[in-house]
Amino acid sequence: MRSDWYWVRQGAPLQDPGRYAGQLDLPIVPPDGITARRLAARLPQGAVWLSSPLERARATVAALNPSANAVSVAELTDQDLGSWAGRRRTEVHKANPQIDWENPSLVEPEAGESFVKVIDRTAGLVERLVRHYPGRPLVAVSHIAIIRAALVLALDLPSEMAPQIEISPFSLTHLSWTGPDDMREKSDQRIGAWRVHSINLTVV
Repeated sequence: MRSDWYWVRQGAPLQDPGRYAGQLDLPIVPPDGITARRLAARLPQGAVWLSSPLERARATVAALNPSANAVSVAELTDQDLGSWAGRRRTEVHKANPQIDWENPSLVEPEAGESFVKVIDRTAGLVERLVRHYPGRPLVAVSHIAIIRAALVLALDLPSEMAPQIEISPFSLTHLSWTGPDDMREKSDQRIGAWRVHSINLTVV
């Protein structure tokens, strides 16, 4: 069985890029019509559309496919940055000198979640939806942390490499899983594998 995942990062949020977004429900800078049509043309017909419940993701779905009727999936929500959401990165770093900022994947924001926890959340989500939609192509409109987590899982990367992966707003990352519907199943006869078709594909 093959399961294709078309990960689309939401459009750029209307917020100072020097601030943490986290799970704030921010609007996006709307893409121009040509960009939206070109990206939509790269997405499969008959796919199951999934979306983070945040407005930035839902607005991105509307720009790409107004009739998509995307399923809202809580696990596709951006990383929970707790009390850091909306604050300037420089301010947070200065206020927390005890944190090892050289390894941000292990950093757990106050009242939030670390990137390592985002990886665990994404792994559970992918396993559940591969079982729920066997063989169906999936278009998942989500956020940078979730897409990076999906790539860490697919490429079996150490979590600390995730910040080095560029995922631009309104970009496409295409991954596919070939193997058992139950990704937890392991045997000599049924060994699954991920394949990366594209990362951070942008259209202009």
